[in-house]
Amino acid sequence: MYNHEEKGNERVKTIFSRLNVLLLVVFLVFSAMIFRLSYVQIVKGANFEKEATSKSDKKVPILAMRGNIYDRNGNLIVHSQGSFTAVFQEKDYMNEAYYVNLATKLEKILAGTKKEDLLKKMDVGYEFKNGKVERTMRMTSKFLEKDLKYDLSQKEIAYLAEHRSELDGITVVTKPIRVYDPNQVAVQAIGYVRPFNVAENQGNEYYLARKDSYLPNQMVGYDGIERSYEDQLRGENGYRLYQVAANQTILQQIKEVPPKRGNNLYLTIDERVQLDTRNFIKDFLPKLRGTGKNAYNARNAYAVAIEVKTGRVIAMVSYPEYDPNIWTSGPDKETYEANQYSFPNGTINSAPHDVRPKTGDDAALETYKHPASILPSGSVLKPATVLTGLAEKVITPDDTWSDPGAYRYGSSAGDVIHNDSNHNYGLLTPQRALKFSSNTYMARVGKALRDKLGKDTIFTYQKYLRAFGLGIKTGIDLPNESSGKEDFLVMNAKYGPTAAMVQASFGQQGRYTTMQLAQYTATLASKGVRYRPQLVDRIVDNNGKVVQSFKPEVLSKLNLPDEYWRVVHQGMVMVTTEQGGTGVTAFAGFPYHVAAKTGTSQQDIYVPSSVDFSKKVTWHKANKINNGVFISFAPAEDPKLAVAVIVPEGGYGSQSAGMIARAIYDSYNKHVGLGPIDKPYVPATAAPNTTKK
Repeated sequence: MYNHEEKGNERVKTIFSRLNVLLLVVFLVFSAMIFRLSYVQIVKGANFEKEATSKSDKKVPILAMRGNIYDRNGNLIVHSQGSFTAVFQEKDYMNEAYYVNLATKLEKILAGTKKEDLLKKMDVGYEFKNGKVERTMRMTSKFLEKDLKYDLSQKEIAYLAEHRSELDGITVVTKPIRVYDPNQVAVQAIGYVRPFNVAENQGNEYYLARKDSYLPNQMVGYDGIERSYEDQLRGENGYRLYQVAANQTILQQIKEVPPKRGNNLYLTIDERVQLDTRNFIKDFLPKLRGTGKNAYNARNAYAVAIEVKTGRVIAMVSYPEYDPNIWTSGPDKETYEANQYSFPNGTINSAPHDVRPKTGDDAALETYKHPASILPSGSVLKPATVLTGLAEKVITPDDTWSDPGAYRYGSSAGDVIHNDSNHNYGLLTPQRALKFSSNTYMARVGKALRDKLGKDTIFTYQKYLRAFGLGIKTGIDLPNESSGKEDFLVMNAKYGPTAAMVQASFGQQGRYTTMQLAQYTATLASKGVRYRPQLVDRIVDNNGKVVQSFKPEVLSKLNLPDEYWRVVHQGMVMVTTEQGGTGVTAFAGFPYHVAAKTGTSQQDIYVPSSVDFSKKVTWHKANKINNGVFISFAPAEDPKLAVAVIVPEGGYGSQSAGMIARAIYDSYNKHVGLGPIDKPYVPATAAPNTTKK
């Protein structure tokens, strides 16, 4: 019994011992769990809470396609299309050696690229200069996607995909790019696009005010129509909304809002007349230079054709032109230097002489040796002088005056005005004075105005000129329009009203743009009704619905008796129809009467000793040149088209600008018609035509 009890006690002790071990193990396990939970909640709680709640929504933009641009008849000039694009995205581990090595590799992969340009486009704070890599300032955010080359070939796409690990940071994406007609239709008027960050970095106020509406690398209108109608062309970006984790892993797509394509523009420009005019100029200028006749440096020309009764611009040529497609990926240094002097629109602002093939300081200095596109307008202002004289009653429609051959207006030996080649034109009426382009007759009118109106004469003359749009902006829907130069105001302040009025009377004291001269001519033709020049006929959405149309807009009216307008119109018709008229040769055989005025403005050219204006620079007179200017409208009896042409250093206006004007009328008459019932233009019937001839 004793043994039995003893054995029972030992068994109980063993069980308790095992239970104690088990309890200890359980205690340790629970202690470890409690410790771990405490560590997770107390020590790591904040981190895990942040991680748990760091799921966020990320909006990935989808760029909108810009709208198309058509000519008045629906011919496609500008459009957008998708392009396979090589882009670079910088990563934290990358350094100078990696950037240089990557650019060097890509030069061999991406046809037509150079490592210097690629490194610059990568915008990583380094740049090749004189063969060496130097630090430079970043132009955009470090982690922004940088476009390196558009329109990749299938071979390039395949290679980049196969060698992805060797080319870390390079990917291929699809992006919308702007494509311009290879025929280069009115390139300066249409303008071009650049990345938004370029516009922002250059302080463009329009885009700075809209910073939140654009992506840094989104293409925006930078000049011309592209800039003026940015709000209509740009469209509306879409987006995809993703839920992402803290490590930027996409968890799910929540929403997608497709982009809305921009609206389409139909211009007033007629592509046929535009290209005919440009092509004529391109062929004509070398021939003009070959004739001598003070035109051996004629390399530029500016022409505007505008409909008299509407203000619609039919043609607008600033020559030389350039290929706007160079802006698609950003021109390299050589391309930019080769084209930079043809970027400005010389029909509305100052454009320099075509100095190619010179570049750098040599090119900059060469520009000073030649006139820009805004130059003394010369005798084309004489119709305005005659009208001012009639309106202020210092001459009458029946006025006659015997030309003395030289008109003296002051006591100084230099206060004398001569006609071209010292001609004496005999008995002059206002009409004959315009026909022969008499300087002496105009000087007489200017002096008579001074004698009647006194010291404020020049301001009265200015009032009439501005009624024609001279000395003020025309209001055309393009950026950066110049108001011209009223040099007679400076002369008035320096030499007094008599000298200023006499010199201004025959056009030597006013410099105006070709667009201003075209508006002036159309106002002459319409007997004082001044229209705003119009480049866009209508705006259409992608369903073909017209969202905005543009009607002719009258800016001002100069109310004068019909008899005064008749006198001026008669004189301008005599310029092209009567023997001795200065424009007879240019319009020989033309089927309609053309009212015109030639101009040959003389200009002194002063050149600086250096283009480094941080140092002392001296100026000296280098040359005296003649510029060709021509204004006209037709048919004279029922004006339909007004044309203005400027050829810097073109010599006589009749032999240079006049010949270009004739080519414009020939083209317009062929394609549209100058007669009252010829090929009427009905905007509503024009339909998009995306097939180029």
